[in-house]
Amino acid sequence: MRVPLVVALLLLAGGCEDIRRFEGTWVGPVSADPAHQQGFGSASFLRATVKSVSRTSIDLSMELPEAGTSVPFEPIRHASDDVLGDLRLDGEPLRTFLGFLRPAAGQPFLAVVSLFAEDRIDVRLIRGPDEAYGVFSLRRALTTK
Repeated sequence: MRVPLVVALLLLAGGCEDIRRFEGTWVGPVSADPAHQQGFGSASFLRATVKSVSRTSIDLSMELPEAGTSVPFEPIRHASDDVLGDLRLDGEPLRTFLGFLRPAAGQPFLAVVSLFAEDRIDVRLIRGPDEAYGVFSLRRALTTK
């Protein structure tokens, strides 16, 4: 009876990822697919700083393309408590967060932030039904010493 219990515990522990490793600065371009560049230039670039992250929350700010200033990510309250907290996307992200970015000028963006096991963060920025839809794939920023 102990062997199956030990195996079950090992499988459970193996499935738990420490997502705190996503803390830091991430950068990346908009998707090369024109359908995922709506409202963004083909050379648009996104920079994100993750200050802290857990299974239920993320403290994140982003420098929006062409804006040049950092905007805080405002998570949708209670989304992590709801089925939205377990939202599944293609590629099976470890966790997906839903929130808003409110630039100084213009309307807010709905932001869908997905953390992937292969050290990647995908950010979808959406505004209105057809005004903006950009998909950005971010990698950890290289640090210079």
